[in-house]
Amino acid sequence: MFFVVIGIPASIELIISNAPLLFLFVFIMAMMNLLLTLGFGKLFKFSLEEIILACNANIGGPTTAAALAISRGWIGLIGPIMVIGTVGYVIGNHIGTIVYFVVTEIL
Repeated sequence: MFFVVIGIPASIELIISNAPLLFLFVFIMAMMNLLLTLGFGKLFKFSLEEIILACNANIGGPTTAAALAISRGWIGLIGPIMVIGTVGYVIGNHIGTIVYFVVTEIL
């Protein structure tokens, strides 16, 4: 219910009409995430469930990935995806900070 309440105010038509480039950028990023996750997941022989949850955790974080695992009945993957999603937050924050400092030094 939490995710439904968060998404209710969003209007795709309004987003496309007011910020089409932002919508395009987010769409491209989401598709690249999906393609790379599927590609590397198949390369390393992960199950489709694990790949889908990893893709979800990349975009929505560990809570949305856990909600997906619960809703699909993948009970054994709830704990691991929470850990991996949280580790992704930790790594992403550090890499984002490093990129910020590198870019500000260049510019």
